[in-house]
Amino acid sequence: MSDLTILDMNWVGRPHSIAAALLVSGGHYAIIDPGPESTYATLREHLHSRGLSAAQLDAVLLTHIHLDHAGASGSLVRDNPRLAVYVHNLGAPHMIDPSRLLASAARLWPDTLHQLFGETLPVPKENLRILEGGETLTLGTRKLEVAYTPGHASHHVSYFDGAEDIAFVGDTTGIRIDNGPYILPATPPPDISLEIWENSLRPFSRGGLRGSSSPISAMRVILRSTSMNSGGDCITGRNSPRKS
Repeated sequence: MSDLTILDMNWVGRPHSIAAALLVSGGHYAIIDPGPESTYATLREHLHSRGLSAAQLDAVLLTHIHLDHAGASGSLVRDNPRLAVYVHNLGAPHMIDPSRLLASAARLWPDTLHQLFGETLPVPKENLRILEGGETLTLGTRKLEVAYTPGHASHHVSYFDGAEDIAFVGDTTGIRIDNGPYILPATPPPDISLEIWENSLRPFSRGGLRGSSSPISAMRVILRSTSMNSGGDCITGRNSPRKS
């Protein structure tokens, strides 16, 4: 059995701001983008309500290393030392030593960094599984294809489930606010490149990787973006019920 659940992290008390995805497949448990450490208690509560704990997770899949997506990874590994953390090779050094990442974030939030994102712990090198793009990951009975999708960040990847027609895209496709009519690009300094970003959208425009039969109009795109995202899933061109 394969199952997907969107977990609202209720970031700073705001529903539909940040979400994580829980993938259950053939006895394998994985989290995509666990969110910041400031919402780690909420993530644990979501797991507990489903009869799970951090110690039962098998993998964390990161679309990129920004704190709102990856900040809780070190805490998860602390509580589950066997946990595998998948990350692009350009982001891996900053998971091992997040000091430069935190220094960069502190320039944007000099007074509220800890309040917003909590305490970002390092991830031991031996827990990291390095991605380049082009890999196929087997998670229980689910297979995910990995695409390198820079632009929002140089260390950004997206995950495609061809069997379920789902793409886990991080911030590649932008921010959609509460199922509103607009999708806005997420443009944080200093890594953004609009030209590279445009190239990263091509896998979606051709309906996935390796000749997937599903056009983007039919592919469910899981939007796990930064501020005020719906936190759920959308079908391009029409709305779908939000999962929580």
